[in-house]
Amino acid sequence: MREARRLALLERQRLIADVSRKQALRGLAEALESEARSHALAERSQRLVSVSAPGAGTTTGAALQSRAAFTAGLAQLAAHAGDSARDASRQSAWATETLAMAETRARRLAELTTEARAALVAAKERREQARGLPLARKLQTPR
Repeated sequence: MREARRLALLERQRLIADVSRKQALRGLAEALESEARSHALAERSQRLVSVSAPGAGTTTGAALQSRAAFTAGLAQLAAHAGDSARDASRQSAWATETLAMAETRARRLAELTTEARAALVAAKERREQARGLPLARKLQTPR
């Protein structure tokens, strides 16, 4: 029966769409978490750079050089974390679009499945009604 095959196909497609939707949701959550982590790291690094300014009093050249190297490393870490945050932001935007497409597909497949179920029920009813109709004269056996 064509309607039953179509319904079975749509149900399989709906299961695949549900898996795709869950994967897109997981990808979005991971991208948002990565973005938050990168923003926090960049902010902490910037705070450490601003706090690591040399204090008042006398100091040695080696101490200043060491402090400058440490501060430069922190500044570089903050820059990399900022870049990572921007990348994660782009990934979360892409994941949001992917999730929206997956949800749209899942919703459309649910609608098609409902229509296919109705078509299958209608076909079964037509078949049952056709069984109750009398046969044409040519098909009847002579008495």
